[in-house]
Amino acid sequence: MIQVTEEALTKLEELLRSEGGEQSAIRVAVMGGGSKSPGLGLVVDEAGAEDMSYDVGGIPLIIDRGLIDYCGTVTIDFTIGAEGKCGGASGSGFLIVPDNPVNF
Repeated sequence: MIQVTEEALTKLEELLRSEGGEQSAIRVAVMGGGSKSPGLGLVVDEAGAEDMSYDVGGIPLIIDRGLIDYCGTVTIDFTIGAEGKCGGASGSGFLIVPDNPVNF
């Protein structure tokens, strides 16, 4: 299951409108590496055969079946200026929290 806060819904809609096409959705995916361990991120994409699809507040969201089975519930939030909570210099951005953290 994917849950989205009200703050994140607005930002997801903006992301989809600016980067998506007619068949596009927001994908929750494993991303990262580098100095930090992998985590979950968001990317505009189209659904594939192995994806679970969700509609949350009119926003199409997709995630690989295996990933959602592993993570359980995934909550997407958006924070503004919360230093140390999200990447980037501004400290603002999406915060994606699974029930079972991604530690590959």
